[in-house]
Amino acid sequence: MSISLLVVGHANTGKTSLIRTLLRKQDFGEISDRAGTTRHVESVKIKIGQQSVITLTDTPGFEDSIGLWHIRHSDTFRSYQGADWLQPFSESHFAQDEFEQEAKILKQLTKADIILYVIDIRQAPLGKYLDELALLASAKKPIIPILNFSASPSAHLKAWRNVLAERHLHAVIKYDTVAFYFEDEKRLYQSIQSLVPEDYDQIKHLIESREEAAQLRRTMAVSQLTELILKAASTRIECSNYPPTSSESSTFEDKIRALEGRYITNLLHLYEFHEDDLKATPLAIKNDRWQQDIFDADTLKEWGVETGTSALTGAAIGAGIDVMSAGLTLGTATTIGAILGATWKTGQRYKDTLKSKLTKRYFLCLDKATLTLLCLRGLSVIHHLHQRGHASQQTYELANQPHDEGLIDQIKPYWKQAQQHPEWETQDLSDSHPSRQGLQIILEKALKSVQSPDKKTD
Repeated sequence: MSISLLVVGHANTGKTSLIRTLLRKQDFGEISDRAGTTRHVESVKIKIGQQSVITLTDTPGFEDSIGLWHIRHSDTFRSYQGADWLQPFSESHFAQDEFEQEAKILKQLTKADIILYVIDIRQAPLGKYLDELALLASAKKPIIPILNFSASPSAHLKAWRNVLAERHLHAVIKYDTVAFYFEDEKRLYQSIQSLVPEDYDQIKHLIESREEAAQLRRTMAVSQLTELILKAASTRIECSNYPPTSSESSTFEDKIRALEGRYITNLLHLYEFHEDDLKATPLAIKNDRWQQDIFDADTLKEWGVETGTSALTGAAIGAGIDVMSAGLTLGTATTIGAILGATWKTGQRYKDTLKSKLTKRYFLCLDKATLTLLCLRGLSVIHHLHQRGHASQQTYELANQPHDEGLIDQIKPYWKQAQQHPEWETQDLSDSHPSRQGLQIILEKALKSVQSPDKKTD
């Protein structure tokens, strides 16, 4: 059976935002800086597969808890003990008039297993909040205080902890519906476990499922970044001169920006955000002149030469230099290929190099600074989306990132290899491809180095 969690709190403390973040959905309810946005009760389920584990019920915010507290202790309801006053109040004229919104909350109290009381710790613990806690406590249900907006330091955090401790509410959860940390959510579920021990295993399964899903999202995101870097590095266009004309440069830049645009779109879809949640400033692109690296081990191997054989290596280099010389025809590739045990197909592999030399035309590719920038921007997007709460209303602006020489040194061998394989631009490299595997490991380590720690202190 699903565990029923009633989400309550003062108006505009982030109740609907909390539910959005727990659901990983932006389309639940309505959120706004305007107080009292939620005006009705709405429930939604968190599932594992088809099994419902938790039912979250959103409620309007308390608007006049001080007035309600006085009504509770008026002659009309003073004689009722504990939760006995809730039903008579819900049927009274007070619930139809000035306390209509509060009545919607109180009617749900008897149906809930646990109350999640959402607190905006940017606000001091005023009397109206203490009255809300007292009213909720009368329902005799477990209460878990949620300290929202906890990602930023608050001068009121200690005061709130003291107030809650005085009311024997020690299982306090620091949370933030804008800057999301999975460890906070995990602690929330663990608190629920302690309150409903009969559902311990079910909640444990939910925690494991959520943790695996988060790790899988990050792995998939890094995989997409790996593909972006390899495709961008292998992208090139032919031009008549070097430096290229403005038209040729624009064509090349459009191809690279289109690659990054698809990457960003895919990541937003992966993390279930909208396109207007992220705005990318134009990528600063510098081009370079592409040339075949005849000393590259892969190049020599494709010509049928094992680099461990010094004589053949020397022959290959000599042949390569001859091929790069002016005045040769494309047919020369066949001859050289035959001498070294390669095929015409291998010769064709280098026809762009030969054509470049013979016709005085050139090929544009990305320079190392742009490839590094593309990589850093890609890591920045993953880092942000992985910790972005689904209640966040602020558009993230992806800007050009600072230079990172250390990262350049690590990924340089992979992009240099990709530059020698222009066919990778249109190929889908499998996850088992050595270059893809090696680059992904480096990017995952780089992401962890910039990832903010999940565990925060007071």
